[in-house]
Amino acid sequence: MPAGEGSDEMTTETIAAPRRVGSREQARSLLSTLPMDLSESEIHVDCSLVEASAPSFVDEMVKILLVEREAAQVRLLSAPQRTREYAERSARNRGVDARFVAVD
Repeated sequence: MPAGEGSDEMTTETIAAPRRVGSREQARSLLSTLPMDLSESEIHVDCSLVEASAPSFVDEMVKILLVEREAAQVRLLSAPQRTREYAERSARNRGVDARFVAVD
């Protein structure tokens, strides 16, 4: 087997969310630099600066990362309670909650 093939190496990408997260378009823009295939990646979304969030932004983020790009896991870090609730509900509704974790 060639070197690197069959590797269990998980990559980690960290995205910093801005203070105000409000639209699906903003979510797409924020995540546009990530690879299309995240199946071997753990994505950390740092929400420590977030002051206000809309369900549409959070739902689009969950859809892109866990449904479309199939991230192995998404960790929502230091998110305000409401943002966390939006993300948990979106992941549950989309059937990807097993790969989603919110961490204080």
